[in-house]
Amino acid sequence: MVKTVYSMQETRQALELVQERKTVVLILDKLPLDQAQRVADWVAGGAYATDGQTLWVGKRTLMFVPNQVSVKSSRPPISPFAPNLKTCTEHLTSIS
Repeated sequence: MVKTVYSMQETRQALELVQERKTVVLILDKLPLDQAQRVADWVAGGAYATDGQTLWVGKRTLMFVPNQVSVKSSRPPISPFAPNLKTCTEHLTSIS
């Protein structure tokens, strides 16, 4: 499921999808940075609670995968906890 989040109210739907053990790609670039960080925190927490993973796809795009899904990436793994979007943006600009 790919979902662009336009408001904080849409966080619950994204979190429910993660808790249902679905792979979810969230695009957070339509939110101010502080709100995008809150959404990332909530959904990453839901993924962590179900032994899932949080992976970077783009500057403000995250993929949440359940524990039964294996993802291979050339990018370094991030913390299993909620990522820092500001740090990610800086980190991603240095990846070739």
